[in-house]
Order: sequence, then C-alpha cells, then structure tokens
Amino acid sequence: MKLLKISFSAVLIAMMAFQVHAQDQTQAVELYNKGLEQAQANEYDAAISTFTRVISMGEQLGPEGEEVKNNAESQIPKMYFAKARALYQNYQRSKELSTLEDAIDAFKNVIDVSEEYGDDRYTPTARGAIPQLYYAKSVLLYSEENYEVSEQAVDEALNLNSNYAAAYYQKAKIFKKVNDTDGDGIIDQNVEQMLEWYDRAIDVGQTTNKGTVVENANEAAHDELLAVGTRASEANNLDYAFQMLETALNYNAQSADVYYRLAEAHNKAGNPEEAIEAANNSLEYETGGRTDKAKIYFELGYAHQTLGNKAESCDAFSNAVYGQFKSAAEHKMEFELKCDSATE
Repeated sequence: MKLLKISFSAVLIAMMAFQVHAQDQTQAVELYNKGLEQAQANEYDAAISTFTRVISMGEQLGPEGEEVKNNAESQIPKMYFAKARALYQNYQRSKELSTLEDAIDAFKNVIDVSEEYGDDRYTPTARGAIPQLYYAKSVLLYSEENYEVSEQAVDEALNLNSNYAAAYYQKAKIFKKVNDTDGDGIIDQNVEQMLEWYDRAIDVGQTTNKGTVVENANEAAHDELLAVGTRASEANNLDYAFQMLETALNYNAQSADVYYRLAEAHNKAGNPEEAIEAANNSLEYETGGRTDKAKIYFELGYAHQTLGNKAESCDAFSNAVYGQFKSAAEHKMEFELKCDSATE
C-alpha cells in the first residue's frame, strides 16, 4: 500500500511537470505569433525583442522548443533587414542627413546580425546598399557645400566598392570644387589630378556598363578644360591654352566650342594655318544657326586676312555679320579688305 502511494505521487508530479512544460511551449508559440503581428505592424524593434524572448524560451524547453526557437531565429535577421529598408525609405521621403545615417547604421547591423545567426539571406543586399548610401551621403553634403565630409563619405563608398563609377565621378566633382580657389566655377590648380578622377569614372563606367556616368564624366572634363583653356587664352597664356584645349578634345573630339577657341588662340599666336584648320573643324561640328557660327567665321576670316587670302577672307567675314560680330566684320570688309560685297 505504501509502494502504491509513492508511485501515485510520482505520476502526479510527472503529470504536473508535463502540463507546465506544455503550457510553456504554448506560451512560446503564442509569443512567436505576437512577434509576427508586431512585424506586420512594422514594429520592428518590438518584434526583435519578442523573437529574442522566444529564442530564450525555446532553449529552456529543450528538444520540444527547437522548432519555435529556429523559427524565431530566422525572423531576427529578417526584422533587422526590414527595419533598415524602412529607414532608407524614410530617408527618401525626408532627404535628411540624420535619417540617412540611421539607414547606414541599420544595414551594418543587418550584416552583423546575419553573421551572428548564420543567415546570409540579406547580407549581399546589405553589403550592396551601404556603398550606395555613403554615395548618397556624399551627394547630400556636396549640395550643402560641406566638401570635406562629402569627400570622406565618397571615400567610404569607394573603400567598400572599388568598381563604383558614380563615386569616382563624385570624387572628381569634389576635387574640382576644392581646387577652385577663387570660387569662379573654374578649377585653378591640380587640373591633371582632377582628370585622373574623371578618367577613372570613365574607365570603370565603361567596364561596368554605366553609360550615363561615362557620358557625364566626359562632358564635365570637356567643359572644365574648355573653361580653363579659354581663360588661359584670354590671359595670353597661349601655350597652356593649347595644352588644355587639345586635351579637351580627348573627351569630345567633335566639340565646336573647343575648335573655335583653338582657332582664336592660334590667331593670337600668329598661326593662321592652324587657325583655319581649327575654324573649319568648328564649323563642321557647330549645329547652331548663323549667329552661333558668326564668331567662327570671324576667326576664319582673320586667319585668311593674315595670309593675304582676300577672297577667302571676304567670304568668311560676310558670314560673320550677325549678332555681336556684325560691326567688326563689316569694318573688316569695308575699311581693311575693301571687299566688293561691302560696297554693294
């Protein structure tokens, strides 16, 4: 009778333990479902906290808690990724630096948490997003004229992705701004180093099929060299002008503006043959009307006049009598060359 009493007590204790265990398992499942509801409501921090509790409960349950524990663990990286994505969307709406930095930190957390849980589903996307976010940070700071920190951000992007064509283009733009010492919009020093960044953007852009970056970098390098060369020509620093303008043709071999400025500089330097060649190239590529071509014809006429080619000079000046060159061209034709057409 005593033995029977002891056995009954043992069974009762075992049943109670089973009931408690089952109850704990039910609570774990209910808590997991609560985490799913929080995730559905975009309450990602709350969901992360809930799933972390589920993992702890699953560990205490042993083998019976393995399934709910594994399910909760799979949700943690997912929640961190969802949170990072939501923060990025928040930045897209606000365009504020603080929200962008929050998004960067969030995607870094995705990588760390994914490694912790041995889950690589979201790591590639996060690794790809971070350089883009640093690039966006650089662009934002550039627009605020905070060039030093803008450069730091774009350097971070390039450290993470050395094949980022747009980041090299951004680097060139920053370099140009920093080296525009008088603030007139034209670089004043270290032109060659600036071109290295544009060249890198072009090379990487061609390799990675980023046609827009290639086009923008070529255009920007051309425009800057045209401006530098024109300024040098106006200051009669002709050797440097030729160097800059001829280099500009590497970025746009059909630039009517560059060839016009070369014609102008060659006329200043007393190189009429070269001026004629450059002017004819400029006319070939100029797509504007008579007023746009007038300045080119004026340089062409001046070069022919220098060589004593009266007929060619008169013909060129007759095409230059438009816009701001009208009076100067008419003076050349009537008083210097005494063109037949000037007396008609």
